[in-house]
Amino acid sequence: MKGLISEDQTPEPIEKGLLRAKHGVSVFRDGTSRYDMSDVPITHFKPSEIGTPWKKLQDLGYSHDVFGAPLDSDEQMLELLPQDFVPSILAKGHLLSTCRFVDDLLVRFYQMDPFYEAEDESDLVGHLAIGLAPHTSGGVLCRIIGWTTASAGYAHPLFHAAKRRNCDGDEDSLMLLLDGLLNFSRKILPMGRGGRMDAPLVLSTRINPSEIDKEALNVDCSWSYSRAFYEATKAQPHPNDLQTLVDLVDDRLGTTGEIRGYGWTHDSGRLDAGPENSSYKTLETMQDKMLAQLALGTRLRSVSAQRVASQVIESHFLPDLRGNLMAFTRQKVRCVKCAASYRRMPLAGRCIQTVSTGGGLTGSRDGDSVLCGGNVVLTVSEGAVRKYIEITRNVIEKYGVDDYTKQRVEWMTESVDSLFNDDTVTVMTINDFV
Repeated sequence: MKGLISEDQTPEPIEKGLLRAKHGVSVFRDGTSRYDMSDVPITHFKPSEIGTPWKKLQDLGYSHDVFGAPLDSDEQMLELLPQDFVPSILAKGHLLSTCRFVDDLLVRFYQMDPFYEAEDESDLVGHLAIGLAPHTSGGVLCRIIGWTTASAGYAHPLFHAAKRRNCDGDEDSLMLLLDGLLNFSRKILPMGRGGRMDAPLVLSTRINPSEIDKEALNVDCSWSYSRAFYEATKAQPHPNDLQTLVDLVDDRLGTTGEIRGYGWTHDSGRLDAGPENSSYKTLETMQDKMLAQLALGTRLRSVSAQRVASQVIESHFLPDLRGNLMAFTRQKVRCVKCAASYRRMPLAGRCIQTVSTGGGLTGSRDGDSVLCGGNVVLTVSEGAVRKYIEITRNVIEKYGVDDYTKQRVEWMTESVDSLFNDDTVTVMTINDFV
């Protein structure tokens, strides 16, 4: 252990750490164990698609299919309940290890009976969990009802929206409810900036559609489209102008239809019939991800690769370059020994923070104060500022961008070069030209 970073420097019981090590369970800074997976919204499923027998689903409240017929087959179409969750089978090992850890903790530390006693993934079906998105402080209660082979978590659009997510490639974490209740503690959260983020400070036990983001309320629930809808699309109107011709969740607020009775217009294959993993996770570097996106754009007739390149540079690379450049010019310096920070480099060239001595063999008395004297380093490096310059140049050269974007990139690059390049005059003699 390197140290305690909470406000009161409260340690977690060492027994919990020993039991985690025994079962190979990782831990987050708030004391919980989590597994991350990509967010994928679904509204309907078949029992065969999530690996849960229809009789088990009957016990979980799925008594009829979407057409009102009694559930008696694994191939019937069911409507997903808003707070039911289908995690990736890749999370099986982590969740089972967490179950064994929690059970061991209940028996050995709390002197209680084990709770999960899970032997395989089927034993987790029906248990409660917590979904939590990064940079938020509110978890949402959910129930595990099955598994998918994809590296993703399938859940209702309302559930994802309740976590403050819009399902555009983001990943959220899943933790078992009992793990959160037993092991999360505000006392061990870091006291620094952002210390209370990514922590389930509150838990939403029920989703209220009227309180979530607007995006989930724009979900289309129609079973079919009218002739008037198709005729209106010929004029290519703004989508808002056709809102009255489409059945949206927003129109159902305050009724049972806000969470049930969603329809669809076209059948599809299995839930996990497509790619099982996101290319954003398999491709390692930002350059690989960028080039893959542009390569796809060149294959699609409806996409302009040049416009995509311009948009990525304008919305991602340039703001990042500008922000890092500003951060470099305004950065603080930090002591590598005591972590003290300064707005300006101390004139002494080293850390001047006063620290207390502990006496002992140093010859000083306990409580005496001395200067730290540690090395002071920058907090923002040159590499962090330059990291996107080369890939931006390559994209501009290969795909081309509009003149305005190109000139902005050149201006920002010159600003970076003027900051880091050595402008001192080099004295040369005639021998340098021989």
